[in-house]
Amino acid sequence: MLRTIAVTGVAGALAGCSLAGRSGGSGDDTETPDGTAPPDAPATDVPATDAPEPYFEPGPTVRLEEVATGLVSPSALVTADDGTDRRFVLDQVGTVHVIEGDDLRAEPFLDLTDRLVAVGEGLPNWVSYDERGLLGIAFHPAFAENRRLYVRYSAPSDDEELDHRERLSEFTADDDGERVDPGTERVLMDLPWARPIHQAGTIEFGLDGYLYGALGDGLNPFNGQDITGELKGGIFRIDVDGGSPDALPVGRGEDLDGGERPYGIPQDNPLVGAEGRDEYYAWGLRNPWKMAFSGDRLIVGDVGQAEWEEVNVIERGANYGWPLREGLHCHDPQTGTSSDEGCVDESERGEALVDPVLEFPHFADDRAVGFAVIGGHVHTGSVSAVADSYLFGAFTSSFEEPAGRLLAADPSGSGQWPVQEIQFADRDRLDIQVLSLGVADGDSYVLGTRAALAEDPLSQTDGVVYRIASA
Repeated sequence: MLRTIAVTGVAGALAGCSLAGRSGGSGDDTETPDGTAPPDAPATDVPATDAPEPYFEPGPTVRLEEVATGLVSPSALVTADDGTDRRFVLDQVGTVHVIEGDDLRAEPFLDLTDRLVAVGEGLPNWVSYDERGLLGIAFHPAFAENRRLYVRYSAPSDDEELDHRERLSEFTADDDGERVDPGTERVLMDLPWARPIHQAGTIEFGLDGYLYGALGDGLNPFNGQDITGELKGGIFRIDVDGGSPDALPVGRGEDLDGGERPYGIPQDNPLVGAEGRDEYYAWGLRNPWKMAFSGDRLIVGDVGQAEWEEVNVIERGANYGWPLREGLHCHDPQTGTSSDEGCVDESERGEALVDPVLEFPHFADDRAVGFAVIGGHVHTGSVSAVADSYLFGAFTSSFEEPAGRLLAADPSGSGQWPVQEIQFADRDRLDIQVLSLGVADGDSYVLGTRAALAEDPLSQTDGVVYRIASA
């Protein structure tokens, strides 16, 4: 692991980054991990007397209520529209749990541990946090009747040239909806993945009843602009109630489009009848680790490479610029560097490159700001201090201690959303690396681990789920 380079290696946590691109070597992710900071980037142990003003303006004050512990790496919190008040939390190492009251039910709702890669094991030394595992879950809008749910996870591969395979699978819960038998699995996508990183993972049903899913660029930046390839670097949109039930999973075989699909394609998807994969809804993304619908708006946090993290509002057929742009800035995919020179405003196909609604840097005033944006949602619950704010996070700002950030943006205006950092009435700072945010019955949750990156967090049960409450 990157134990000798302090904060310069932190972005590898969810960005899949190291020092290669910024230290003079090629930034082509097809052969080497991408860069985030030069070798002499400052650490975070600057004396308090020399500390500059905070990058983010101090924002509203809330409290954090602990509702679940004993997890390794809580990667999502979701609900099912089935008349119950159950909250389901994913643990990245392979289990789905039900939160009852303020604790976890004793038995998991679904256990896929034996179908996953060995999370946290066998990684190259430039990966400081394994992004593989149990990554996303979405309950069918008619779950109360059909008991169907959908899961994204990383499966082992029998091909030595691949690191793993990324699966999207359908499962069916038992009649009372209390447990899921893994034997009910029907695989919809089984995508080859060459490296252990940049697979994103969130899946969400929209108000239109279609399933939306995020896929990263696979550590090859050029996949963000390749709409004819392997569905990487974008958002897909499919009809899980369509297709052929007996069709092979998409991704098994050389032609990802080959033959019938086990799902349908919405006919208003932007590339239907045009060049490109019919599944795409939007593209030009790097590693959209977390996304969520807030009403009919799909808001995505896209993890940056060289200098900038960004959040995008996803529109049908839009191109968000990666790797030609990083945030609002120009990006050179050959060197892995970002600047404000040599910018392009459109793709080679003539598509306008859409700006993010907010961005923040990795460093400012010789201090770490934050690495790996964690997409969130607009708060519509009872905590008035953050009412109608877009809540999101930064995974961490330190290698040596848990140092995530909880942030709030104002999504009401046009242009760039103003951002503030949430303050806490019951603690001096956030004591976790932020992995995800969730919402249930109007309440907002933040999920993470209290283990620092230097402490091998995927070998510990320091995962925690907090509910955001009024101060």
